[in-house]
Amino acid sequence: MNSLLSFIKILIKFAVIFMIFFIWLRYYINITEAVVLSVILSVIVLLILKIFSRAKTNVTNLKNKERQEAEAMFENLIKEKNYSFFYSLASTRHKNVRKKRIVTMLEKENGTILLYPFLKMRLLETDDLLSICSQAKKYKADKIIVLAKEYAGSVKSFASTLKVDILLLDQYETYQYLFKEYDFYPQYESVVKAGKKERLKEILDYSFARARAKGYIISAIILIVIAFLFRQSLYYSIVATLLLIFAFICIIRNPKQKKISKQIL
Repeated sequence: MNSLLSFIKILIKFAVIFMIFFIWLRYYINITEAVVLSVILSVIVLLILKIFSRAKTNVTNLKNKERQEAEAMFENLIKEKNYSFFYSLASTRHKNVRKKRIVTMLEKENGTILLYPFLKMRLLETDDLLSICSQAKKYKADKIIVLAKEYAGSVKSFASTLKVDILLLDQYETYQYLFKEYDFYPQYESVVKAGKKERLKEILDYSFARARAKGYIISAIILIVIAFLFRQSLYYSIVATLLLIFAFICIIRNPKQKKISKQIL
């Protein structure tokens, strides 16, 4: 089912890109050549987007208010060095929870989970991860969950090379998969960030919401049909192209949130 949904999403992206190229190529070459060239160019663009998407770090698709809350909550935990909070969070749903210095341990049937809060304002680096793994050996942990404000891009790839089950969560993922999931939040100082930039972002979020992609595409298709019937109607082609670009922005700007398939705790 997931494979089918992924295929449909790729197909939608391909169709949007194809139409953008085809609208203009048909003015300069015949229909058959325009179709073939549009297909080739669309595949190239999709491959380029795929390469860039792999290079990006995983960031949860939180609302702007939630992102601000996530930042404020994690910074407050760092400020107070509140390691006990995570013990309290785990205890709300699980038994056999123990606190060892700064870590929280959870004994389960399938092994021991070590929850390690890296409560520092700086990036989590490779050396930090090695140090955490070394400490985890003392507790004979089968799985390590590292919570950090941010982690360097190289850390995630490095973690995959280690012979340990490691899950890295940044401040936004911690908010999404622990705080929200357990409905258990740390205290924090509310930060109100109001200004032109925030209002502009709200307008952009509204205009390029994923739900609006369908409307942009349908409107563009109608204009493409009109432009195709009236070959000299350049205005329709321009507007249709803009609408397709808007639709494409909606699709790539709001990717479906990547869920962590395995249980956090």
